[in-house]
Amino acid sequence: MDRRESTSEEPMIVQWCVKGLSLPDDATAHSIIDQRGGLQCNWWRDVHQISPPQMRDRLTIGNLDRHVNHFSDIDPSSGRPFSEQTPFISLSAGVVERDAAAKTNYVHRARKVGFWFGSNFGASPTAYIYVCWVVLAPRSAVEVEAVAEEVRDLNTYRRYSDFQTEGEIAVKIIVPDNQIQQCERWDLNADTLSQTWVYKNPRFTLPELLTNIRELL
Repeated sequence: MDRRESTSEEPMIVQWCVKGLSLPDDATAHSIIDQRGGLQCNWWRDVHQISPPQMRDRLTIGNLDRHVNHFSDIDPSSGRPFSEQTPFISLSAGVVERDAAAKTNYVHRARKVGFWFGSNFGASPTAYIYVCWVVLAPRSAVEVEAVAEEVRDLNTYRRYSDFQTEGEIAVKIIVPDNQIQQCERWDLNADTLSQTWVYKNPRFTLPELLTNIRELL
């Protein structure tokens, strides 16, 4: 099978995702959109300036495994938690969990996962959720910055993970500003979760502009 045949059978996928954040108020939430910086990885926010060679060095399968399975562990090379230096960003697209014993499939909804993280794991009744889209490769392509990794997909990422039910999509370096559709505030009141505020991004670019790859003329 040549490259063109593989491309036609396994096209890139546009995937809607959410990112849950714990923020102090609505003004802080919409400032993330207003500042036009997108959603940046913790490594970039920590060091403030990064270079393409540094990105290449950090986008490795080993670092992706640390991000997914050892996020809070101390990195021996720096003495700091890996979470502070990760080049990846965790989004959720939801996932289906199969319970073979109960012969039942359970759906873990993306916004519910986003709320869990954005509420500091239930410590707060409020969470902010950013709705965005990313481009997925049809298979693992960790070294390619422009595409996200579908780590929730057990056909591709077959190693067992305690966190598979988070429905994670791992983005590299940044979610660009114009791929963020809106920010939503969700509040939990008397066991009822509801959307109470929305701030739309005026620079949002519809993913329908994308199409399949064409070869050079």
